[in-house]
Amino acid sequence: MCCWWPGLTNLWRMWNSRSPVWSVPLLTVVVLSLPVEYLAAEIFVERVFPPCVRRGHTVRVTFTGSELGGASALWSSADFVNAKLIAADSDRVTFDIRTPSEAPVGMYGFRVATHSGLSNLHLFAIDDLPIRSEQETVQADALNDRPAQAQPVSLPAVVVGTSRQSDLDHFAINVEAGQRIAFEVVGSRLGKAFDPVITILNERGRAVRTYDNDPGLFFDFRFSHTFESAGRYVLRLHDSRYYGSERWTYMLRIGRFPESRVALPSTVLRHTRQLVSFPGFADTHREVSSADANVTDRFYFGLRGAEDDAPVWIPMQISTWPSTVEAEPNDDTKTAAASDIPGNLHGSFDVPGDEDWFQFELQKGTVVELRSETRAIGSPADIELAVCDANAMRLPSSDDSDFEDARLTFEAPADGTFYLQVTELVRKFGTPYIYRVEVATRRPQISVSAGTARLTIPRSTRQPLPLIVQRTDFDGPIELSLHGAPAGMTLHTTEIASEATELTTALVVDDSVPPGLHTIRVVATGTADESSVSAVAATAPLVDRVPTERGPHGEAFELREDQRRLPPTVSDRIAVLVVPESPWDFEIVEHDVVVPRYIQANFTIRTTRQSGYDQPVTFVARGGLLERDRLREASVTSWIPEATLDASEVVGVLKSGVDTLLKRHRVTVTGSARDGGRLLHLTRTFQLETKSAYRLSVEIPEIQLSPGGRTAVKIVSHRLSPFADQIRLKLTATDGIQVPEMLTILSGEDSVEFDLVLDESVKPGRYSVSVTGDAIIGKFLERVEGEPLTVVVNE
Repeated sequence: MCCWWPGLTNLWRMWNSRSPVWSVPLLTVVVLSLPVEYLAAEIFVERVFPPCVRRGHTVRVTFTGSELGGASALWSSADFVNAKLIAADSDRVTFDIRTPSEAPVGMYGFRVATHSGLSNLHLFAIDDLPIRSEQETVQADALNDRPAQAQPVSLPAVVVGTSRQSDLDHFAINVEAGQRIAFEVVGSRLGKAFDPVITILNERGRAVRTYDNDPGLFFDFRFSHTFESAGRYVLRLHDSRYYGSERWTYMLRIGRFPESRVALPSTVLRHTRQLVSFPGFADTHREVSSADANVTDRFYFGLRGAEDDAPVWIPMQISTWPSTVEAEPNDDTKTAAASDIPGNLHGSFDVPGDEDWFQFELQKGTVVELRSETRAIGSPADIELAVCDANAMRLPSSDDSDFEDARLTFEAPADGTFYLQVTELVRKFGTPYIYRVEVATRRPQISVSAGTARLTIPRSTRQPLPLIVQRTDFDGPIELSLHGAPAGMTLHTTEIASEATELTTALVVDDSVPPGLHTIRVVATGTADESSVSAVAATAPLVDRVPTERGPHGEAFELREDQRRLPPTVSDRIAVLVVPESPWDFEIVEHDVVVPRYIQANFTIRTTRQSGYDQPVTFVARGGLLERDRLREASVTSWIPEATLDASEVVGVLKSGVDTLLKRHRVTVTGSARDGGRLLHLTRTFQLETKSAYRLSVEIPEIQLSPGGRTAVKIVSHRLSPFADQIRLKLTATDGIQVPEMLTILSGEDSVEFDLVLDESVKPGRYSVSVTGDAIIGKFLERVEGEPLTVVVNE
């Protein structure tokens, strides 16, 4: 949602009056898969401190980064957050943030909105503990690098600090004998590469306990410790590799709260209330309502004991399918739990060697899809699924791969009872080792992903919104609609055509929409067999631009595992900032551009201007083959002249280089121009296809001859302009068919003819003559396999 204050209202007033105070740059940012070098001047938040707010209180939060001058508002994925701007300059902005006392605890996202656009997403938490700042973070000479310098902390508290390079942070607490205290670090979950480890030291400096990763919490952890003796203890916190950064903020939660990390079952039936257990939680079951989900189907449940200081947030999900929770013993087919289809199967691996079995009745030919889920619900389990017949004979099986959970599709070979065996692949066990398996008959499905999670749009224009569709047994048209958009904000194209898997639509803002912040969702809906299929477009917002070395070129857009599974409130919505009108606009005349490999092609950009606007407009083309690929340089380069008042239409050039792949993809062209003190960026797209500069075909692809016969054959070169040089042909035929071994299509010619002769001895049948072409295009040899000629020899 949005929290925008008078800053944007004043922005609008200044724009209307063109007051002399209008000197803040205005930048419209659209991230559509840009390489790292283009991000240098981007509005970017590197650090948020403190990285959490306390519900029911006002907390002053400082955002540090680049291009933050002119900050005026704060977008939040939590629509109940209220923010008031306190101060702003180019690399720092401060807000007072308040959340209601009943606000759901958990992880959310912030974006800073400036006169220039929206920043990247930065994660933060809503907590219930008093916030205490690490003194070393807020006061450079207040060191806590040694136990003797440990900063005293009264309990309960969440200590917010910074883990710098080789940093050791020490905090002192006083405890009573037999006192149980829970500890949790939230660092990796803030989207940083922090891998925390904590050591509890007694008064003699000896380690009482050391705790590292809880895999279900990525590299973070949550645990409790009971102190045998009263006294002063020191907590030492650092990165396990002694890495660090000024950007690596963390939360160290200390007090009484549950150490449980998972829910069993992890789903709640929609429009119901149900009892849920939380492994590792000593209290009784908790009643969870689907109303706890707030807006999204995935949500955090705040789990808190009667005597606890604060809750912890447990990931859960709303489902339309019933749940089956395994009950021990169910370690073989004889004790397998009966299951509903469709349904959610839940279980845990509490003891060594545990495995769980479920059974269901199927008719021959029924196709069942199974999908496990662990990481998204906070579990470290590594699941393997196997379907067995009545004799416990394994049919197909599957375990998880890469970062994805196990998936399995099974077709029943006969009527009967079938069994699902669920095992932990490496036989690990413990209270957090739970799972959910979604089981359903194969059905039409769609999923949609959006190519951007933020858009800044001047009134009376548009910005592109690329969508990718995955289809399962559904090829029909898909209708698109906007949820949460104000009147006057629409989609340029509202239908994805049958069988299409991608669409670049645009978000259009007319002049009735006032400047401000909005949160929208793109909903896709289709009809299959008189039933509806739908999906909300998923987003993968950029959190941290530090290269991860996990992707093709280690760029910021390859999200780490802890950024691939973002909080539920940030992965299904698009932040939109509406700003005043642009005095110029542009369109790309060609919707499709074909570039012959090793040469070039042109495209036309047509600009329009308001009367009196005379600033030059510069352009940059990006995407696909125009970007680096692993260690390879971009194989297509671009050059676009600037548009001026005297040259409103310009011609851009795309040039193909070495080993250019033959493919089709989207290219984005961003135009930039100043208007007084502001800089505007507008983006348009077109489809680029790279092809061979020529294609070979036979004019008559199949001929019929009798033995001893002769006929003329014409080979046609389908050249792409501007290629016009000669093409050398090599013809290959079987014995008995006489063709020239070499031919040449001369420069400027489109074809060549030759005589094909059959020997008297050739036997009846079908024969093929292959055609291969070689041409020097630019400095490179382009070899093309032509369409073969079929020769039918008659009796």
